[in-house]
Amino acid sequence: MPTDYTNIIYNEIIENLANLINGEFAIPVYYDEHKGNQSFVFRPQSDNLVTKLSVGSQREYEILISYQLKIGGQYTKNNLNQVSQIMERMKRLIHNNSSYSNGSEWFDANLSSIEYEVDEDDASLNRGIATFNCQNIEVI
Repeated sequence: MPTDYTNIIYNEIIENLANLINGEFAIPVYYDEHKGNQSFVFRPQSDNLVTKLSVGSQREYEILISYQLKIGGQYTKNNLNQVSQIMERMKRLIHNNSSYSNGSEWFDANLSSIEYEVDEDDASLNRGIATFNCQNIEVI
């Protein structure tokens, strides 16, 4: 008899995160690579046990959220401004939804860090890369 389980990281964390971002930004979310002039890409990083509970377990999840802006021409302070505005708005969105319930839930969500970069091979690619962390209680 197969084991009954739920794919928590995908169904409850990543899909809800994508829905939240799609509701805030008119920017597509992908899971493989950036496409178009601007996009988000999600990359799951970790799924760690916080504590075992009598009803299941509490786990912490980490997802990298990469935002990319493709610009024409050279890198300027306006490009940095565009990328940083998106990332600042993302910080506020996650702060406002640090506890999220939509049939499934997460809590203690935050962006623990944001890094900014310009692609070394193509200066028209500007990125903001955020580390999203949250916790979930999986009931068994």
